[in-house]
Amino acid sequence: MTNSDGEPAVLSVGFILGDSDAENNAWGLAIRSVMKQVIKASEGVVSPLRVNVVYHVDGKLAPNEFEGVRTGRFSRRDSHLMVQAAVPPGEVSDRYEVLLNLLGEAIDEAESFARRKGIAENLDSIRALVESLTPN
Repeated sequence: MTNSDGEPAVLSVGFILGDSDAENNAWGLAIRSVMKQVIKASEGVVSPLRVNVVYHVDGKLAPNEFEGVRTGRFSRRDSHLMVQAAVPPGEVSDRYEVLLNLLGEAIDEAESFARRKGIAENLDSIRALVESLTPN
């Protein structure tokens, strides 16, 4: 995901569906909704670390091998970090709320990474962006 300047967006969202069943498709629709809001809200936001959050939805074809969030690839050249977020299995009453909570946890993880690597003390601009997102 890039911004209007062709630079990687300060925050982007992606997903991996573990199956093609109705449950995974419903998660895919909810994640796309979050993606649209993130794209709109991230315009003009700057941060010393760019973050890509990839939601992993459990399924038979690609089961989740972790819970919660974890850091993935980091590009020092672009100061771009991928954080993986495992969507919990089972019934939920509000998919969007689950996704926003995971997004917040992913930013916590990214901020911890940024501190450890001496990139930044905080990611307040990204955190504010996430806090501005509203439930559907």
